[in-house]
Amino acid sequence: MMINNIRLQNFRNYEDEFVQFMPGTNILIGDNGQGKTNIIEGIYYLLTGKSYRVRREQELLRWEQSEFHLYGDFLINHHKVALESHYKDKKKMVKVNKVSCQRLSDFVGTINVIFFSPDDLVMIKGGPSERRRFLDLHIAQMRPGHVSLLNAYNKVLQQKSALLKSYTEKSFKYSQLQLWNEQIIELGEKIILNRADLTQRLQDVANHIYGDLSSKKENLQVLYSALGKRTVTEAISEFPNLMNDKLEQEIERQMVLVGPHRDDLQILLNNKSGRLYASQGQQRSLVLSMKLAELELIRQEKGEYPLLLLDDVLSELDRFRRDYLIKFIESSHIQTLITMTSADNHLELGTLYRVERGHIRRET
Repeated sequence: MMINNIRLQNFRNYEDEFVQFMPGTNILIGDNGQGKTNIIEGIYYLLTGKSYRVRREQELLRWEQSEFHLYGDFLINHHKVALESHYKDKKKMVKVNKVSCQRLSDFVGTINVIFFSPDDLVMIKGGPSERRRFLDLHIAQMRPGHVSLLNAYNKVLQQKSALLKSYTEKSFKYSQLQLWNEQIIELGEKIILNRADLTQRLQDVANHIYGDLSSKKENLQVLYSALGKRTVTEAISEFPNLMNDKLEQEIERQMVLVGPHRDDLQILLNNKSGRLYASQGQQRSLVLSMKLAELELIRQEKGEYPLLLLDDVLSELDRFRRDYLIKFIESSHIQTLITMTSADNHLELGTLYRVERGHIRRET
C-alpha cells in the first residue's frame, strides 16, 4: 500500500499545500512547530476518519477558518484509490473514488495505516481504555464491520446508562434494563471474540519480534482479559449471569459495570506486568514489537504492508532499537513517512523533504 500524494486545505497550519511522496522512505525534516506532524496527522485522518491527537474536528481547522479539505491518491494491489475528506458547517463527508460514504465503516480499511510515536508508550503506561483503543483501531482496519459493532454497542451503553440515572420507578427500571442487557450481551460477545482473535495473533508475532530485540532473553505475553475471567470461553459463558448479578449494584451506583467496555489487554514481560515492572527501554521494546506485529498481521490479511507513519520515533529509540526498526522497514520494502528535526544521520534512508512554516519542498 502506498500514498502517491496528499493535498491539505485549511488543515492545521496548511492553507493549500500539495506534496507528492516516493516509494520507500520519505523523511520530513524541520524545526518544531513548522507542520511536520500536521502532515502525518492529515494522512492518518484521511485514512481513518479520526485524529490521533484531538477528538474534535474544530481543532484541526486552520486559524479563523470554518472548513478543511483533504485529498489523497493511494495505491493498493496496483489499483489507484482516491480519497477525500471534507469538514464543513460542522459536518464531515468522505469520498472514495468520488463516491460519498454514508458510514465510517464504508471507507475505514480501504488503505491500511500504522502510526507510531513516542506517545504510544501510553499503551503500556496508560489505563485499560488506551489498550482497548489500540485493539479496536487495529481490528477496524482489517474488519471494518467492527466500527459499526462498536457504535451500536456504545449507543446501547448510553441508553442503559441514561436509564440507570433516571428517576424511573425501580420495578419499571428492572424490566427495561433486562432488554438493554440482552443487546449488550449480543453485541458484547462479538466484540470480545474479535478482540480475543486479534490478541492471539498479536501474541504470536509480537513475541517473536521481542525475542529478536532482547536476544531471546525475555518473553512477551499479550493476553485479553474479558469480563475479568480467565478465558474468553468462560467470559462468554458467564456473561448473562454476570449481568444479572450486577444489576442491583448498577442501579445503586447508576453506572454500567459489566461489558467489554471495561476489559483490558495485559502486556506482560516474563509473566509480570510491563506497566509495573518493565524499564523505560523495555517498555519501548514492547511497544515497538506490538507496532511491528501490526504491520505483519495486516500483510498476512491483505497481502501487502500498510503505510507506516513514524512521528519523531527515531530520536526516542536507542541505537540498537533504531537500527532494528530501520532494517525491518528497508528489508520489508514498506513505504514509510518519518518526521524528525534533523536527518544528518539518516540521509541514506530515502527521499528528504523540508518543512517550513506550512510549506513543503523536496530536497534534491
